[in-house]
Amino acid sequence: MSLYDSSCPIVNAMKILGGKWKLPILFRLMSGQKRFSTLATLIPKVSRKVLSDQLKQMEKDGLVVRREFEESPPKVEYSLTRRAKRLQSILEDLSDWNKSSKGKID
Repeated sequence: MSLYDSSCPIVNAMKILGGKWKLPILFRLMSGQKRFSTLATLIPKVSRKVLSDQLKQMEKDGLVVRREFEESPPKVEYSLTRRAKRLQSILEDLSDWNKSSKGKID
């Protein structure tokens, strides 16, 4: 049985998308491919190590594509897979929901 096998599809989704940084990373990549340094700037509270680890896991889970360019200095860009792009409307809805509730937690 895989780590992602569960009788509840929401549990499976949260095992892939859960954690503090995966949704912010996905949200930032929705507007197009980004260099690692750009992602680090757009999400300033995440350490570079954690960002790197999260991107590796997201690549393994089929959410992002890592493209390496043979240049000096080295250049790496990340973009969303077709699978991850299907999350765009969900992330936009979450963002709208948060804006409408002004981020309040009851």
